[in-house]
Amino acid sequence: MAEFENWTTSPRTAVAQDDTLAFESPLLKAALDVWRGKAAGAIPARNSLSPRDVKGFVGNLVIFERTAQCDYRIRLMGTKVSLVIGEMQGKTLEEALPTDVARRWKVALNKVRRGRRVFRIVNRVAFNNLDFLEAEILLAPLLDDAGRPEMVFGAVTFRSGVAAERSFDPGREKRTLATTPV
Repeated sequence: MAEFENWTTSPRTAVAQDDTLAFESPLLKAALDVWRGKAAGAIPARNSLSPRDVKGFVGNLVIFERTAQCDYRIRLMGTKVSLVIGEMQGKTLEEALPTDVARRWKVALNKVRRGRRVFRIVNRVAFNNLDFLEAEILLAPLLDDAGRPEMVFGAVTFRSGVAAERSFDPGREKRTLATTPV
């Protein structure tokens, strides 16, 4: 059975994108620190990341590469991610995901790549009947072997027990999770 990270629950609704990069998961904070250390003010190259660099979160790591057909191939998928959502390594988004989910992922990955910036996404998982899971996701651009920003570095953690609606503070107004799924 897969383990789900138990990061601090905060009184917030799920977000499709958070520009503050206020990661709740310590693992994603560590992954961001590694990416920033390699970036040194620029976009790091994929080959600048060694196994030693990512050993603390390799099970949660996902690397995407843009294809000539403007899709994304999942070049690397960590075991903790594949245990939860299924093995997708080597497949394109169109091969691995339902059409609407693949389309949303392409939009997010294109924004990261074209904008050349890091994103934090928190949302419910929207396929394989996993809508009880919430994913916190780090996405950051990477340079391919030719020095082009055609890759995306990703790290994912999951939290279980997410309901469509929940109350955080007794007596306070209920907050509803965003309906835009991952």
